[in-house]
Amino acid sequence: MAVRIRRAVESDMFAVYKLLRSSTLNARNLPLDARRRMFRPVWGGNEGYYGFLMEDEKEVTGFLGTLFTTREIDGQPQDFCEIHSWYVRDSHRDESLNLLLPVIGMRKRTIVNHTPTQTVYDIGARFGFKDLETGVVAFYPLPTSLGRPEYRVGNRLVPDRIDPASLRILSEHRDLRDCHHVAIEDPDGPPVYAMFKTVRRRWFEPFGRLIHTSDPAAFGRLAGRIAWRLCLRNRWQAIIANQTIFEGVPLTGVTRRVGRDVPSQFRSKTLEAHQIDQLCSQPLLQGYRLH
Repeated sequence: MAVRIRRAVESDMFAVYKLLRSSTLNARNLPLDARRRMFRPVWGGNEGYYGFLMEDEKEVTGFLGTLFTTREIDGQPQDFCEIHSWYVRDSHRDESLNLLLPVIGMRKRTIVNHTPTQTVYDIGARFGFKDLETGVVAFYPLPTSLGRPEYRVGNRLVPDRIDPASLRILSEHRDLRDCHHVAIEDPDGPPVYAMFKTVRRRWFEPFGRLIHTSDPAAFGRLAGRIAWRLCLRNRWQAIIANQTIFEGVPLTGVTRRVGRDVPSQFRSKTLEAHQIDQLCSQPLLQGYRLH
């Protein structure tokens, strides 16, 4: 077999779509428009390619997606490569690692995998990847306080109430499907910006994934008064957030911490796990199941 690995460019989009459509991935049923978003530069990434292809006699037999982005973390620009959609046909499974090796060679970028399977997690651990999100905290829609802080929702009402850093985040994610931008009035301080993504464990189980908040301590203090209202408005069963965001933060309301079956992973020379969230990520760009 004349197997070769090459960079995946925009013209490969439909071949990748057909390959992944026939795969065993959880996201195999994503529509064509969602796959197209994998093959466009976003969030400062402009590498000119979007992953790596495995070809055998010009037939695409494997793919590993890469999302390149540049973000400002603690005042410094950081380059990211997020890996996703790793799939190889059974007939070529012995060649799978050849798709990952070019990514492993990227020493100057922070490499992230938000949704690994157990097999991929074990491979990443052998290549020096560390745990990123190991568990979540769930805020359930049960009111525990009589207070009802005001809040504003949407691209039109929120910008006037948030700080410049939050406004930049809103601007970067303004056009994403099922993203909700909220400014919560805090009686003890400035408004709290929060960004959510509607995700599902199963089609009939919607949850609100808290992707980012400008003030975790204030959000935790207000959660008992605001979580149930946001859940009611958006028909969420609960709000789910990375437990690292609220490490050492007192939480109000009815909450529960739940470990992930398979943690997300990262490898970086410049960042630690608590500095990396899910902003500017592939799950936001395409949509994904609850992890």
